[in-house]
Amino acid sequence: MVEGDGYQAVANKKDLQEGGLLKAEFPGKSIVLSMVKGKVYAIDAVCSHEGGPLEDGTLDGYEVECPWHGSKFDVRTGEVTNPPAETPQLAYEVKVEGDKILVKEKSKSGIADEQAAATTAKKGPPLHEVTLLEKKKIEGTDMMSFKFSKQGTHGGGEPGNGTKSLEYTAGQYGYFDIGGVKDDPKGPIRHFTIASSPTEDFIMISTRIRDTPYKKRLSSLEEGVKVKVKGPEGRFVLHEDNSKAAVFLSGGIGVTPFRSMIKYATDKQLSIKILMFDSNRNQQNILYKKEFDEWANANRNLKIVYTITENDDGTWKGERGRIDKGMLTKYLTSNAYDINRSNYYVCGPPAMLNHCIQILEDDLNITKERIKVEEFTGY
Repeated sequence: MVEGDGYQAVANKKDLQEGGLLKAEFPGKSIVLSMVKGKVYAIDAVCSHEGGPLEDGTLDGYEVECPWHGSKFDVRTGEVTNPPAETPQLAYEVKVEGDKILVKEKSKSGIADEQAAATTAKKGPPLHEVTLLEKKKIEGTDMMSFKFSKQGTHGGGEPGNGTKSLEYTAGQYGYFDIGGVKDDPKGPIRHFTIASSPTEDFIMISTRIRDTPYKKRLSSLEEGVKVKVKGPEGRFVLHEDNSKAAVFLSGGIGVTPFRSMIKYATDKQLSIKILMFDSNRNQQNILYKKEFDEWANANRNLKIVYTITENDDGTWKGERGRIDKGMLTKYLTSNAYDINRSNYYVCGPPAMLNHCIQILEDDLNITKERIKVEEFTGY
């Protein structure tokens, strides 16, 4: 129902709670309503990145986070506050009369301002079309690794875009559009850390195969198929000051960015000292162990501490249990890995990540500035 001054009644205020999100229909589109400190805001409901439903996301203060890829927007203005999205959401004027929530499009000048902001926003990362070279199931686990060509069609096969190598920094990730994914609640695209090093002649990802449409499709891909990769993105990369050691805390599949960094540092013969704590359920789940051991023998600046959390047949000779203060201080007491001068990188599932951050900050008094985190949610 159209009210005065061009406003459209879209919802009842009783249906929107403080700190909540509510999808509503506006002529020709869906919008998402939010309420913060008693005030109602409205922006487009379809995420500008890959079309995720913002009404199914989470609201933290004035930021709404897309449930698909983690893009965040300011509900007051629609501006992007966290990538991968780069284009703002359209924001609307809102007023409340009684129980009615009324919405209208912003003035032409307001729309023009937003369009200008979108036009001047950074250009998104490039799109590459690459070829699947090899896939491998990790015996005794639910993990698989996939190798793609590094050279591919730049621009996703559009006319005028030639063949180009996918360039990235060790530790970054990309978005993989494998095609043919239907009815996946997380959407048809996933982002994966590029586990291969920039010094290698292929692009590799490793992931746990779940019972989801995307993961089923990924595991069934045939060698030679083309997939689209958008990227690279991410700031979970090695610091540049090689005089400061890097301490990696890895949990399960969270080891993928560390493979890229370790291989790169080894191939480039960097002087940076690297100490990695790699925690897994059992021996079978230690991903890349053979490679890591070979690189540790070739790189005198690299040391790897493996630990398993489940009981085994008695053949395991490494550490046991979760990464904790005692384990860390056992290896961080030497001058090479000065606790107070090292930088710390934590990657793994949320529980492991929170556990390790608490140890670093509360038990070892490591400042937040020297801790980088990358969360693997396991989807």
